[in-house]
Amino acid sequence: MNKVTASQFSAMLLLSDAFALFGFTGRMSLFTVGAFSFGIIVQFLLAVLLIRYRETDCTAVKWFYMLYFIFWGGVLFNMQWQTSEAIYIPYESSNGIWGKLLISGLIALACLYISSEGIKAVSRASLIAAAVGAVYLLIVAVSVARNADIENLTRADSNMSFKNEFIRSIAMSGSLGGLSVLTGITNGNPYKSVEKYFIAKAVMTLMIMLTVILAVGGIMQITDFPTVTAAQVSQPFSAQRIDSLFLIVFVICGVFSIGVQVSASAYLLRELYPACKHYSSSITLAVMLLTAFLISKTDIYGGFTASAVILAMLIVPMLTAIKSKQKAGA
Repeated sequence: MNKVTASQFSAMLLLSDAFALFGFTGRMSLFTVGAFSFGIIVQFLLAVLLIRYRETDCTAVKWFYMLYFIFWGGVLFNMQWQTSEAIYIPYESSNGIWGKLLISGLIALACLYISSEGIKAVSRASLIAAAVGAVYLLIVAVSVARNADIENLTRADSNMSFKNEFIRSIAMSGSLGGLSVLTGITNGNPYKSVEKYFIAKAVMTLMIMLTVILAVGGIMQITDFPTVTAAQVSQPFSAQRIDSLFLIVFVICGVFSIGVQVSASAYLLRELYPACKHYSSSITLAVMLLTAFLISKTDIYGGFTASAVILAMLIVPMLTAIKSKQKAGA
């Protein structure tokens, strides 16, 4: 497999992180910012552990991460369906299950094309998509900061305990499972690549959350999708509302986020079953959509998803330790 740069590595992971924050449901406050910041520190420590004991040649590890990528792709599809309630996507919003199927089918076709080009092409395109998203975030952040009501920082109330906020921060970080595969195909020192990624993730998370709180902190109790609402109420341009640009960025992040999961899972499927080489992307996409429907009633921000993320970060060190003990005892 072709190598990717540290910047491309970060871009592929950050797009999924950004998409999860765009589809954030519930309340957000400074308490949320603190819990998510702590969560990022914990995730970084787990990532260092993962890299140190990374073992991707084991069949059990390949199976686990292939299923994990499919699961996280299903979660991303769910986020897209939920957020469509607040972002007006005409056919999906008005035609129930058939609307979801059509829009998801179109996204799936885009992801199928993206994955067919290989991880190298995906990484280059992800870097461009991440740059577009960064420009959008900067525009909104500057606009909101210029007209900010500082009291919104104290008005916003997440109405959740630190423990639950921390669990939510882990549950929204499913892209971390990709570290096990992507760090193995990234040029340079993997520790430095991961360090740069987490710095960028921390900056992006703080920028999005503080912008949202400043924009809609006073009405946080009556909005289900605070990030979407913040995009809708901010208006940096006199001729056009920023929420039109938000819709574009949201779709780009969604497509590339799911595309990365399809590419990674298809790659592992080919490793496990070379005979599936020409159908690996189609197979993983189909299973991903099925998974999305099966977990559609599950709380994707709860303990189940968080447990899957933690397991993804620890499964390699655990299996490697067991394998080492077996070799030592033999």
